[in-house]
Amino acid sequence: MPIFSARTKRHTQTRIIPINAAEDLGFDYVIRLSSRKSASIEIRATEVRVSAPHRATQRELKRWVSEKAPWIRSKLTEQQSRLEQIPKRLFEQDAQWPFMGGTITLSLEKGHKASAVLSDTSLLITHSSRSQKSPQEQTKTLLKNWYQEQAMEILSRKAHGIGEQLQTQVRSIKLRRTKSKWGHCTIQGDLQFNWLIMQAPETVIDYLVIHECCHLIHHNHSRQYWQLVESIYPDYRTAKRWLSDHGHQLVL
Repeated sequence: MPIFSARTKRHTQTRIIPINAAEDLGFDYVIRLSSRKSASIEIRATEVRVSAPHRATQRELKRWVSEKAPWIRSKLTEQQSRLEQIPKRLFEQDAQWPFMGGTITLSLEKGHKASAVLSDTSLLITHSSRSQKSPQEQTKTLLKNWYQEQAMEILSRKAHGIGEQLQTQVRSIKLRRTKSKWGHCTIQGDLQFNWLIMQAPETVIDYLVIHECCHLIHHNHSRQYWQLVESIYPDYRTAKRWLSDHGHQLVL
């Protein structure tokens, strides 16, 4: 962590400073100065952001970024590789989508009322003739809604089942598409899941549910917490590794 020179002038507004450093470092970055107390470097979607307090000077921050350049370039290469692994899925007839370790095939038709109904491995999506949206937009919306409906039904059933096994109560289940977390548990017993997990194998879905339900007992990642996870799901490490390696490929 760099040591910044002290200043007496107080700043209240956030300042954004783009730095074009492609020639000497091989990457550009943005400096974000705010009322925060410490500095950090965040790399997300191959973009580099340096957040620092107002008292930091551009010279100090540039020197710090230069020192961290090898690590930053390594992370950028890693993230670029992961981005290239993200599938480009289609919203058209016979397009295939993952669901709980298997594959569903889209079957599109026109009708009076919009709907999405699964029959065996075929998801029949009916476009409403009264909708102003394009067929692709309707397909995307209906597919998203279908995934969310499946997630609420299946994740709720699994979570309440694990809750009973742990002799604790799941107060509520919520769905939210988050960028950095697949699940969340509050001390009040509320569970939150990213509904895109329904594109993962069921073993991974089970791990996520067990992971969050065990937080109803241990609100941390202590040894006792992981022992509880393992007592319910002995092979949890395999599912955890799958989510870490392939979670970024679950998209819509």
